[in-house]
Amino acid sequence: MAISLRYCHNREDAESLVNQSFLKVVTNLDKYNEDIPFSSWLSRVTVNTIIDQFRRDKKHRENMSTMDMDEVQLGAASVDFNKAAQELDAEELEKMIQTLPDMSRKVFNLYAIDGYTHKEIGEMLGMSDGTSKWHVSFARKSLQKLVRKSMETLKTIVLF
Repeated sequence: MAISLRYCHNREDAESLVNQSFLKVVTNLDKYNEDIPFSSWLSRVTVNTIIDQFRRDKKHRENMSTMDMDEVQLGAASVDFNKAAQELDAEELEKMIQTLPDMSRKVFNLYAIDGYTHKEIGEMLGMSDGTSKWHVSFARKSLQKLVRKSMETLKTIVLF
């Protein structure tokens, strides 16, 4: 469920993906390789189910044009991530990730959290490696901006 929630905007869609994943696991249990931990196999099936759903919904999603990373300017100020890690909890970071545009959120999750390469992501989602890299860069910059804003809010609350 945690994996599905990272990719979905709402709990109902995440639950639907979990159900689809478990159905795939049950129907393909004979294909399970016992040399691989079951939890890893289940995670992989879940991610693949999410990607399959994404492909089915592809005609409905917005087209995002490829932009040169130099064109995106979200602010160059640095963030003290050690301090941010101390003051922000995982739930807040999850909420921040959920605010990213759909495609950037999916690519960021696949790359930063699930450990796929840009080449693998490109093949899964039908985009170039460069577009995948752009989405990760855009997501990181957006998250940095959100963390910075959250840190400023925390400072303001502490001062009052």
